[in-house]
Amino acid sequence: MDVELERARHHVHDHTGITTCEKRHCHLHPGTTGIGIPMDNTHYHEIIGRTTYIYGHFHTYCANTGPAISLPGGAHTHYTSFTTSYDSGHSHRITGFVMPVEMERME
Repeated sequence: MDVELERARHHVHDHTGITTCEKRHCHLHPGTTGIGIPMDNTHYHEIIGRTTYIYGHFHTYCANTGPAISLPGGAHTHYTSFTTSYDSGHSHRITGFVMPVEMERME
């Protein structure tokens, strides 16, 4: 396996944020992605978790990020966009970028 792809596998990203607001409330989605999963000449991450509990319910989710997006200085991020589970008569959207990781510092 390519050395860069192998290094990419051994890291995770923070994906903490806030959902869209539905039925007059929002949820937080604190969490960490899974390790990198090789794909062609890049990688993506799986995101599995559940939102914070509010108004008697929470939502679960299982999705993938997009491929790595290079940033200045050797760091990278991933974009993600998905819908949570349908609970208490609604679901929420989660969109955004995971926290960047600098690959050079992972050696």
